[in-house]
Amino acid sequence: MTKRSFLSIFLLLFAVAVASAQDDVRFRRGGGMMVFTGYPPMKDHPVNLYYYIPTQGNIRKMRVLISMHGAERSGRIQRGVWRNLAEEYGFIVLAPEFKHDNGYLENGYQFGWVSEDPKEFRLRPREKWTYRIIEAIFDFFKAQTGNVSETYDLFGHSAGGQFVHRYLLAMPEARVGRAVAANPGNYTWPDDRGLFTPAGEPADPPGWPYSVRDTPFASDDYLAPFFARDLIILIGTEDTEPLRDDIPANNPNRIQGRHRYERAWNFYNASREIARRKGLAFNWTILEVPGAGHGSAQMVYGQGSVRNWRIEDNERVYNLKDVTGRGAYSLLFER
Repeated sequence: MTKRSFLSIFLLLFAVAVASAQDDVRFRRGGGMMVFTGYPPMKDHPVNLYYYIPTQGNIRKMRVLISMHGAERSGRIQRGVWRNLAEEYGFIVLAPEFKHDNGYLENGYQFGWVSEDPKEFRLRPREKWTYRIIEAIFDFFKAQTGNVSETYDLFGHSAGGQFVHRYLLAMPEARVGRAVAANPGNYTWPDDRGLFTPAGEPADPPGWPYSVRDTPFASDDYLAPFFARDLIILIGTEDTEPLRDDIPANNPNRIQGRHRYERAWNFYNASREIARRKGLAFNWTILEVPGAGHGSAQMVYGQGSVRNWRIEDNERVYNLKDVTGRGAYSLLFER
């Protein structure tokens, strides 16, 4: 063997060893967090990626859940909500965290940075949408761990529920199996006419992010796969905090309904009617969690009273005995 050949083999083995070490550091069993910059078009807007991998079982064959936080902007909270369920039942949780100081204000998170301005629709390049980061995270996880999942499940609560349903609208190619949008505060109405008050006054704004009016998403190329998704809108029966009295009549939130509970049903019924009118398949479901208000754990476990089991890694984890058949866990993993 020549000196050059020996050196080449040594460098190859060294690279493999370093890659393995990096893999081990990036994802380990149990809970962890890393800063994700693996989507080049958005590398200047990093995302904190919290995760939980069960301590036993074959990582390659485990299902993958991506869980989207609410307005509190905490991937740690989302990981805590799911971690005991993941450990007990053998699935992986990835919980990206979109922080305000990394550019992810309301337009950058809930609305996916699809438009330059949330009040005046100006389409951004597709590769610059926040939504594209989710697929990149899934590919990164699979590459680092050898996981063979072809799809991932998706959960989002509150602002995360907004993210989830708009993500499914804007990303027909996304490899989502089943999705749960829990207690969103508002929705994108799939009506190309926009939103109007009962008196016929247009909403302010009448289009994105509160309707598909004057956007590419008004096309059946987007609406058909959107309506065909296995999407569950999950709403707590007690999520009924009304809007403030000073909110004007043409505000999109007021037009969509008096509170989150009403807006959920209005959105579902309107979407079903639009799909029927267009002759498009409609595969969504809407379900209620009795006694639940505006709490992520309530929606995951399926009841209004959910008990903290203990504090682990500075996050709340919950009592497995509290799981009912009505929450996001059962809907995603037991149906």
